[in-house]
Amino acid sequence: MSDESALYKKAIKRIDELVEEVIQTCDEVTDENHYERQWVLERFRERFNKAKRTK
Repeated sequence: MSDESALYKKAIKRIDELVEEVIQTCDEVTDENHYERQWVLERFRERFNKAKRTK
C-alpha cells in the first residue's frame, strides 16, 4: 500500500468517526429537547450545506 493510499484510508476513517460524532450529538439534542430525530438531522444538513457555501 502506498503512503498516499494509507493517508487516504486514515482520512476516510476519521471522517467516518466524525460522522458518528455528529449523529450522536444530533441524537442528544433530539433527546434533550424532545425533537423528532429526522427534523434535527434535516436542519443540521441544511445548516451544514449553507456553511459549506459560505466558506
